[in-house]
Amino acid sequence: MRTIQIRTGAIALAAACTALMASLGAQQAGGGAGAGAAQQPRPYTPVAASTLTSQPDNFIGVNISMTAAVDQILSKTAFTIEPNTSKNGEREVLVLTPVLSGPVDLHAYVTVLGEVVRFDPAEVAKKSKDIKVDLPPDVVEKYRGKPAVLATGVINNKFVDLAKKLPPPMTAEETAFSKVMKKVGPTFAALRTAVDGNNGTTAAENAVILKQAFTETEAFWKTRAKTDAIGWAQDALKQAESIEKDAAGGNWDAATKSTATLGQACQSCHGTYRERFDDGSYRIKMSAQQ
Repeated sequence: MRTIQIRTGAIALAAACTALMASLGAQQAGGGAGAGAAQQPRPYTPVAASTLTSQPDNFIGVNISMTAAVDQILSKTAFTIEPNTSKNGEREVLVLTPVLSGPVDLHAYVTVLGEVVRFDPAEVAKKSKDIKVDLPPDVVEKYRGKPAVLATGVINNKFVDLAKKLPPPMTAEETAFSKVMKKVGPTFAALRTAVDGNNGTTAAENAVILKQAFTETEAFWKTRAKTDAIGWAQDALKQAESIEKDAAGGNWDAATKSTATLGQACQSCHGTYRERFDDGSYRIKMSAQQ
């Protein structure tokens, strides 16, 4: 009965992951301008672990999806899965991930998505800058030359993708700063629309809101002694002040120029100090906190 339940769970997990693969393909195929000319994503080929271990040459360099039970946990980001059969003496398959947001459970089924390689630390480094081989020398030699999967997805039996890079919890200061940043986006958009439409009242109102936001932004970065971020906040504050003045005086050419400069200051800071995680949320980069 237990075997039937496990196999049923594995089938359900594999079916759910088929839908996930379709979703991943759609996300990779989408995008902004020029997406139509972008390289098409490679599909995921479903394969059994026993097939991979018995016919590895057919899958080297191929993106695969594979559902099997966890056999060994080797490190925080490496584990093995076992073939469904050992009739021909197949060995377990090594799985390497950039990160695991939660532990994989021994003997529980997971679905692994990723590229198959012949395991060699140097080859792994070439293929993925995010995967660090943190295995003892004897384990490295045990799996050297054998098929391994550089995983981009590890879905457990609760349908959670453990290979997603999830954000750390925010501190109280970061939470307050996040609220400021969430206010800046729509306010800046309203300001730009008002400036484009020569709407002095609305432009001035939004400029005042931005002045307060950038004053708070400057204070936030001063506590972290980030001179470049402080400078961008000061420049953004200066531009907001200029826009308020120019909008009141009807000097729309100057207001338009200041609006563009303000937007560039925001982009420069975001490009340096904002990090997007796999769940779509943002955090301050760790380097900004050190």
